[in-house]
Amino acid sequence: MEEKVYDVVIVGAGPAGLTAAIYTTRRALKTLVISKDIGGQLSLTDDIENYPGFKSIGGIELAQKFQEQAVGTGSEFLFEEVTEIVKSDVREEGGFVVKTITDKKIKTKTIILGFGLTPRALDVPGEKELTGRGISYCATCDGPLYKDKNVVVVGGGNSAMDAGEYLSKIAKHVYMFVRGDKFKGEKVLAQQIHDADNIKVFFGAKAKEVKGKDRVESFVYTDIDGKENEIKVDGIFIEIGHLASTKWLIPLGLGIDEHNQIKINFNNETNIPGIFAAGDITEITYKQAVISAGEGSKAALQAYKFIQGDKPLIPDWAPKKK
Repeated sequence: MEEKVYDVVIVGAGPAGLTAAIYTTRRALKTLVISKDIGGQLSLTDDIENYPGFKSIGGIELAQKFQEQAVGTGSEFLFEEVTEIVKSDVREEGGFVVKTITDKKIKTKTIILGFGLTPRALDVPGEKELTGRGISYCATCDGPLYKDKNVVVVGGGNSAMDAGEYLSKIAKHVYMFVRGDKFKGEKVLAQQIHDADNIKVFFGAKAKEVKGKDRVESFVYTDIDGKENEIKVDGIFIEIGHLASTKWLIPLGLGIDEHNQIKINFNNETNIPGIFAAGDITEITYKQAVISAGEGSKAALQAYKFIQGDKPLIPDWAPKKK
């Protein structure tokens, strides 16, 4: 029995990976998506109001629509963790071998890395249970849901200050909790926080617990004197950074920047021919679902072009059926 060789293996099933799968299979490329789950950070968002075509949609629902379309165009899925990628000596047998945690070895001609970032968690009671139900890791995504409400922002860097300043234009009150005795970000952002009438900053504060039955109801913290306090809020935005889990790619020789993000050019090509990357895991400035989806389509088209070589490229459409 001949061993299957894929045209494309996509690592990750967030907006970038799933969109890439739709585009590669529409170009008749044998495609396998490998991921531990569906949606990535998208699935952590309760309501999305800034994705074109939907006035409001749940993150999990949107991710499922992505997957349904990818399956409908012919993509295959394997729910596992990728542990290693190695180069193959024989391109005809697939330029790469993708290894999984269960020792599967999958041959492929090209690879698209689109597994995104993992938000840093507070690791406090209630956080996991209320994620997507009042706890968010993206102020830009979920901020508009908290118009005239009271919210918490946890963090002291640029992302936290950006979130605080942005939310101050939407929410009634913004309470910022910073572990240190000062902000770690840019002074101009700190000044904007200081100038906002509806932002109150708590320095030396540590998160202890998030309370709520079906949604966030309150935030428990210790103040600079170690005293425990509880504040009633409608939403909590955790802005303490994201993790780019790319160290497993270093032995491959893939270009990684100082933030552990994958280096790409404007065509989503990495420094290794045949390997492409898209979405939040790359150096792109804006980490948004719609942008990741667009980057995924670009990576897919570049993978197709790579496989085609000197052959003429075909359009991504078919004649209308009569």
